[in-house]
Amino acid sequence: MDKQTDLLTSQALKGAFKKGVEVLLQHKDEINALNVFPVPDGDTGSNMSACVLEALKEFDKITFESMKNVAQAIRTGTLMGARGNSGVILSQIFSGFCGTITNANVSEISIKLFTEAIHKGNEVAKSAVMKPVRGTILTLIEDLANYSAKIADSTPDFPTFFQRLTKRSFQLVEKTREMMPKLKQAGVVDAGAKGLAYIIEGFYRYSIGEPVNLQVGGEMSGTATQAVFERETLTYQYCTEFMAHMYQGVENGNVQQLKKILLERGDSLVLVQDSALLKGHIHTDHPGEIFEAVLQFGELMKVKVDNMKQQHESLLGDTQPQETAGVILNNGHPGSSSSLGMVISYEDEEQSEIPDVPFVDLETGEVELMNEEETKENGFVAVSPGEGISRLFKDLNVDQVISGGQTMNPSTADIAGAIDRVKARHVFVLPNNPNITLAAQSAARMMSGDKKSVYIVDSKSIQEGIAAVLAFNEIVTPESNFENMNSALKEIVSISVTHAIRDSEIENNEISEGEYLFFANKELISHGMLRQDVVMEGLEKVGSDRYLTINIYYGIDVQEPEAQRLRETIAERYPAAEIEVFEGSQPHYSYFISLE
Repeated sequence: MDKQTDLLTSQALKGAFKKGVEVLLQHKDEINALNVFPVPDGDTGSNMSACVLEALKEFDKITFESMKNVAQAIRTGTLMGARGNSGVILSQIFSGFCGTITNANVSEISIKLFTEAIHKGNEVAKSAVMKPVRGTILTLIEDLANYSAKIADSTPDFPTFFQRLTKRSFQLVEKTREMMPKLKQAGVVDAGAKGLAYIIEGFYRYSIGEPVNLQVGGEMSGTATQAVFERETLTYQYCTEFMAHMYQGVENGNVQQLKKILLERGDSLVLVQDSALLKGHIHTDHPGEIFEAVLQFGELMKVKVDNMKQQHESLLGDTQPQETAGVILNNGHPGSSSSLGMVISYEDEEQSEIPDVPFVDLETGEVELMNEEETKENGFVAVSPGEGISRLFKDLNVDQVISGGQTMNPSTADIAGAIDRVKARHVFVLPNNPNITLAAQSAARMMSGDKKSVYIVDSKSIQEGIAAVLAFNEIVTPESNFENMNSALKEIVSISVTHAIRDSEIENNEISEGEYLFFANKELISHGMLRQDVVMEGLEKVGSDRYLTINIYYGIDVQEPEAQRLRETIAERYPAAEIEVFEGSQPHYSYFISLE
């Protein structure tokens, strides 16, 4: 950190943030393990990490490290990387924090201004959550807002300030287990609050002189990240990026014209404009045509081309990584180290995960729609945890299906990209998981406008999502459909069958590792070591004889013959019910079952 310790420069803010990311990544697995329920759905650490890592990519795009540019990079990056409730809330904290810094129009941050920024971060984060719960990350940021205001005047420098905030944070984190009965019962602290505490610890460690130990792209040196990649067919071969200085007289309408030209030559287009600078990213087969198009509107400052086919094969282990896979030019000269970083796509078949939505205005943080032509009245976006369920949604005419669910929440950018790809005036989004709702709502605020209305259906399970689609009626108004779809959610019972990954206690029930758990609308109904016995006991306890339809969606750990045997057993017990079996292919959950 700079020698003058009572003020933060833009370089110090950037360094402190990066150190915060480093400390968070060091404890990501620990945070993931802080589950209230003994099921393998711990993803808070992953979601918070994805949120802040995206900001590091935004840092790579900065050519001049002014306070405004650094703050805006954090704000834009965390917003676009936000996944799950924890990631979205964290992005909102940084949105309010960085907005205060940007609006102050200063080159250095005082302790008083930093305190005001924390206060604004708390306000913005709380406004994003309909029903804040005591004992979460929101409790911590609210406490820090109040505490920092009390100590600001009496704190001589930032190392002391950050030390006090760090100590206060971990003290409150320990108290969260007493604030929320579920945490106390499980003997854990709140994962989101602890993740934020680690970020603040990183700010403190940077302020006392610890160096940042992050490699480009956000991974810590000396650590390995394991991932599984599947072979996929790439629509375009070259990931192409550019930075251009727009010619004098080029206006917003000209930039819109450039967008149309580029979209004719590729996909996954992202444009970020800051005054006369224009930065772009696109997947294409002809990078030269992209650069020629940009040259009509400005002078190229940097270009970069990655051969995604070679990168993909390297990840699969078919080839060795090649130095020639990517080419970076700085005003026509090789050797620049500036890069947006490689992006790996997890989305389904023909779509890239990098959204072709965002045209981010760095002045306002607003995101404009890329596509102006819309061809129909209504469209759908749904989140699906398995290939089989994705096929079901496609069969029900859902336009865009995003891969996601427990442990793999899609980001705000993923959902915004899917919304934009639906060429319809009214788009209905089905999150199908309560941990995805906030990201969906954030995406809806970004994408709603005069030409597109976005409706977030309150579906909390796959079963509810399917019921909502079936309730849609093409001939009624969007408002009526929205009401009808939400009403349909109340007509079904959503059942999930999973297994315990450790000994625990749920609602005064002693649970042993390896037991199967039968939940109906999130309430534990039965548990035991034999999966079919647990299902049948659970169905009896919820009064399945009252329902006319029973749909079974089996997961990747269940073979079809076993699912059919379960169907036959249920049919013998409930002969009046119509029973159907579908391949869901979902991880973590042996069965999703709906009663209607």
